[in-house]
Amino acid sequence: MRRAPRQDRSRAMVERIVTAGREILLERGYERTSTSRIAARAGISPGSLYQYFPNKESILDRVVEVYAEQLRARISHAFVANLGTSVPEMVRANIVALLDAFEEDSGLLRVLYQLPETVDVQRAGFERHIDELVTATLATLLPRRPGERAAPGRTCGTAGTAEVAEVAGTPETGGDVGEAGSAGAVGTVAWILVRTVEHVTIRYVLDQPPIPRAEIVEELTAMITIYLRQRV
Repeated sequence: MRRAPRQDRSRAMVERIVTAGREILLERGYERTSTSRIAARAGISPGSLYQYFPNKESILDRVVEVYAEQLRARISHAFVANLGTSVPEMVRANIVALLDAFEEDSGLLRVLYQLPETVDVQRAGFERHIDELVTATLATLLPRRPGERAAPGRTCGTAGTAEVAEVAGTPETGGDVGEAGSAGAVGTVAWILVRTVEHVTIRYVLDQPPIPRAEIVEELTAMITIYLRQRV
């Protein structure tokens, strides 16, 4: 970004350009999106646009970044809101939240998958954040003593709310998961779970298979719950 948006007017202009870029991308796809079309939609000249963004790629990078930020915030809220529920309830609630978010912007999601490099960068950041959330949540389920097994039907304890909220970056605390929480088997389980759920939910939204949404939610919930019971 060439000109730092230091004033309210500049920030508003950046948002205007990014909104226009999102609209043109949805309407025309990546190849037919151009800075001239974005400028026209934003109601400014191409020269004015170039004061804020050097090319269309930088605008679309920001479009993806905003989308990823909104997605992270939405899923983080779901994680924190469902602490204290049973494992199946929490898993189900978070799958529903992810599906809701993807379906709400399914058009943008579909177009963004035409931009592999841009999406991969932002998706990696999103996955890292959710990895940390899942890791912090799993830590509340793990046995407290070596050799101890987690109790059947154990809930995602509210004792871990502060830790999960910290990772989620909620106003209460903010920050990152500590080294101990992300190490070893817990981190491995989190990595597997995040990518499994992400892949299935995204493919369900994009491919639109003839499978009821509720069935996808229940089957994915059952699969993850059984896996968690074996691992924690």
